Amino acid sequence: MTTQAETLTLKLERLIAAPPQRVFAAWTQPELLNQWSSPAGISIEGGDLDLRVGGHWRVTMRAEDGSTREAFGTYREIVPAKRLVYTHAWHMGDGTTPETVLTVEFRAKGTSTRLLLTQTGFESAESRDGHQIGWSSSIDNLEKLFAEKRA
Repeated sequence: MTTQAETLTLKLERLIAAPPQRVFAAWTQPELLNQWSSPAGISIEGGDLDLRVGGHWRVTMRAEDGSTREAFGTYREIVPAKRLVYTHAWHMGDGTTPETVLTVEFRAKGTSTRLLLTQTGFESAESRDGHQIGWSSSIDNLEKLFAEKRA
């Protein structure tokens, strides 16, 4: 029997053509993160990253229509080249969205990385599905980043 928590969990898996150390760096170094971590049609305007357990992160994204959104959270677990766990929420109007928890695992597979992304804590299927679209597009960009570096 599937629970509501399982139903409202987002899971994505991709094979990235780079070793775990490089994929982890792309996820944790601002100059690399800014190159791939926004969905199609959205750009990174700026942000902050304090990569330590208890450290905060924040990113501002601008859509093609000029609107901006800010995502933010706190790092809970950092295991270089293996695992990253952090909270994720959005500033919306005068408040914020409910906090979700994002776990990203980096597993070596030959000279590539099996990337496993799990996001939990969604309050609705619509929110989960919207994040799935956003993360899928962003991870497409991550794949392209490493494909370009190999060319």
